[in-house]
Amino acid sequence: MIKMTESQDYEEKKKPWGWIIAIVVVAIVAFSAGYFPFHSAKTTSSSVVNIEFYESVAASEAKFINDTLIPQFEAEYPGIHVTFVNVGSEDVSKDILAMEASGHVGPIVAGQDNLEIGQLIYSSHGNVLMNLTAMSPALMPSSLIPAASNLVQYEQKVFGGIYFFPFRGNVPLVFYNKTALSDAGISSPPANYTQLLQDAMTIHSKTGKDPIMIQGASTNGGHTGSSTATEMYQMMVQFGGNPLYLNDTGDIHAVEMLYNLSAYFSPDFKTGYWGSYRGLAVGNYSILDYQWPYVYNILTASPYNMTNSTLGVYPGPAGPVNANHVLGGDVLFIPKGATNIPSLEAFIRFLLGAQAQRETLLNLSWVAINQNAYRNLPKSESVIFTALEQAIATGVFLRNPTPWITEWQVIFCNDVFNPLFVTHSKTYSDIPSLLSYAHSQMYSYIAANYGQANATLYNNPNAYAPISV
Repeated sequence: MIKMTESQDYEEKKKPWGWIIAIVVVAIVAFSAGYFPFHSAKTTSSSVVNIEFYESVAASEAKFINDTLIPQFEAEYPGIHVTFVNVGSEDVSKDILAMEASGHVGPIVAGQDNLEIGQLIYSSHGNVLMNLTAMSPALMPSSLIPAASNLVQYEQKVFGGIYFFPFRGNVPLVFYNKTALSDAGISSPPANYTQLLQDAMTIHSKTGKDPIMIQGASTNGGHTGSSTATEMYQMMVQFGGNPLYLNDTGDIHAVEMLYNLSAYFSPDFKTGYWGSYRGLAVGNYSILDYQWPYVYNILTASPYNMTNSTLGVYPGPAGPVNANHVLGGDVLFIPKGATNIPSLEAFIRFLLGAQAQRETLLNLSWVAINQNAYRNLPKSESVIFTALEQAIATGVFLRNPTPWITEWQVIFCNDVFNPLFVTHSKTYSDIPSLLSYAHSQMYSYIAANYGQANATLYNNPNAYAPISV
């Protein structure tokens, strides 16, 4: 079954990476190999074992999982039946914690945003993830793309073992209406934030419309603000900041630039999140800030029917320090107390195998973490893949998966974003003090919930910095 916890706009929700990343990485590391040889024994029992796969994906992605991936797995393993349970972005953790508290977990394998996974390791119930270190050689591909390998090394260092496997990912891109820019006399999308500000002024002066759409649904539209904080995280990095620290020079300058840009925010921004793109097609705004690549296929299909002559997509404006992009992604795990472990292991092997990874790469634009999936890819590249390739060439990074990332998002939105951009109770001159207050709030939260040692480390501007890929 597919469980949808929000509206049908969930079609628009998508997580983290994009597939060109790994093509570039593969070229860098000069990898050459065949598909990963998983040789596990198939289930031969006449009785069917039922397992559940929990994830949070867009409806179009859920359809591919249900209609293509799961039938392929069940054909290979006829003794195992998989039920796909698609939930809201924050409900995977909630559901797993509820099952663990009840003492009835069942046969479950789950995919979770890598930023959320720390909450399951440091939950009030303790670590609710099964230690997969011993079984990892049999489940995880021997050749991971560097980003995935770095994440595994990070979890071993910080969590003391392998509790999850990298699974999929994405990279955000900027979309724009070519016609709107052309009508305003703008021949190419803005290369940096200063130019973005100038172009926004030009479009506004010619049309009377505010052209910029951002992720602003921190208190509106039924969303939690994670997309708002994610977009700001990337911008802070591009300005040379460490976002989790919140008030270093780069962080301050990034918020100051956002404040200048806010004069040209479309009114729609207050409900903007990972899936606000319709307004680009109907003219509500002309520059749609970061969205995941799958949006391209939706905007070029009915009912929007944008074409390459009207729809532009590119990596987005560069910051004064770098043009790096956040590399988000999901990981796979088995909760403690799960049953039918051999069947769960078989499903994980399948999902991480080269064939399944290749199919999600080509059909869903997910980054394959298995390098063998990139062998003999089609030569042709679409507009979206070209944009992804350009984005990766500028550099990518991983957000530090600290267990307090959700609280960071809440504090940033409540104490910085909302008073500046939603309620307008604070102004440009308040930005340094707002960020300093948010930093102090994070320090107190970490000290109270994770101990003074972690709080002291957090107070170091270089601690918990983004993970370079």
